[in-house]
Amino acid sequence: MTGDELSLLQFADRIGLNLFALLTIGFALHVALGVVERDAFARMRRRIALTGALLAAFIVMRLGVLVAQMGGGANFLDPDLLPLAWMALGDSTLAMMTGTLAAICGVWFGSRVIACLGALAISFGFGLTGHAQGLTDPGLVPILVAVHVLIAGFWVAAPINLYPAGVLDDARLLDRLRRFSVIAVAAIPILIALGLWLAWTLAGNAQKLLDTTYGLLLLAKLAISIVATSLGAVNRQVITARVAADPVIGRKWLRVTLLCEMSLFAAAIFAVSAATTVGGPDA
Repeated sequence: MTGDELSLLQFADRIGLNLFALLTIGFALHVALGVVERDAFARMRRRIALTGALLAAFIVMRLGVLVAQMGGGANFLDPDLLPLAWMALGDSTLAMMTGTLAAICGVWFGSRVIACLGALAISFGFGLTGHAQGLTDPGLVPILVAVHVLIAGFWVAAPINLYPAGVLDDARLLDRLRRFSVIAVAAIPILIALGLWLAWTLAGNAQKLLDTTYGLLLLAKLAISIVATSLGAVNRQVITARVAADPVIGRKWLRVTLLCEMSLFAAAIFAVSAATTVGGPDA
């Protein structure tokens, strides 16, 4: 494969890895924190098994793409280059794979503690590689990246678990909305604050944040997140009350806002995936 083809493959892999990591983290956290009731775990098992399996595939693909890039595109499993690729991605790969297995097992066997530990491990895997590790003095940045990813996963999974499907009666839907909101009120402002601080830190300074492709992609992701946060506030302040007062109309409005959030999340994942592959901070 040519260098351009490998770059596109890396970009596609990063989109898939980010998407399914966030969903796996989110599903695990929704179980661990009680957003989803215990008698709904059977449905959650199928969901997290699917997202976890796809996440594992993209984690392996990430390692193979790096090997191919190091070898000029000739071999994705070059035994001579695999140890070098493992030096760069080994810790992150182990953390994410272990976390994925723990998240699936936690949900499957109904252990909130193991599900939470799985979500934490996957999130921590993001701090063990990438641009956070490229800083001269990473300091607390890898940990803050992990916290940022953890909260983002909790949020990204919401449109799926809060979607007013027919199997979810009005009382249960309202309970889920309220339980999610209690945590989101505290967590989402932290997510936005960390996003702004990390964008500034990883870009280097205000000028690079505004004048480089990398900085602009991070700002685009942040702007999208703020819009999605605004929709989340509407859900909490207006839509939840509407669901309680008039479930038929409330459900219709909830579907619209959650579908809009899904679109915004997709755009944010696209932007951050581009920033970490096509873009990138200045050397």
